[in-house]
Amino acid sequence: MNIEFKKIPANGIHFETSLGDIRFFGEAIKTSKTMVKCTGVMEGNLPHLCDRCAESFKLMVNERVEVFASEGLYEDNEGEELLNVIEFFDGSIDIDTMLQSEIEAFKSDYHYCGQCEQLKGE
Repeated sequence: MNIEFKKIPANGIHFETSLGDIRFFGEAIKTSKTMVKCTGVMEGNLPHLCDRCAESFKLMVNERVEVFASEGLYEDNEGEELLNVIEFFDGSIDIDTMLQSEIEAFKSDYHYCGQCEQLKGE
């Protein structure tokens, strides 16, 4: 799903997309001429390998997401450096790319299957 930067109003636009069993939906609000703030929820099930025993299991995802989309190179002009910025160079925001990036960031944390989660608590 692509949204053109110039078509995003100051009061926002709703977006919704999915990748596999993960759904991502929310609002995109223009914060400056070249910056859009995307806030929403990423939810669903994700196949994952336990970081302790390497068994495959379904990872439940229900995360609030806040990420910024920059039209072109991101430059810190307002004194507040943002760490969660994705740069786009073709005049539009690719929400699917944004979702893929957020899924990879989520997976980079440690996640344990039910059995290992119980062992961790002992």
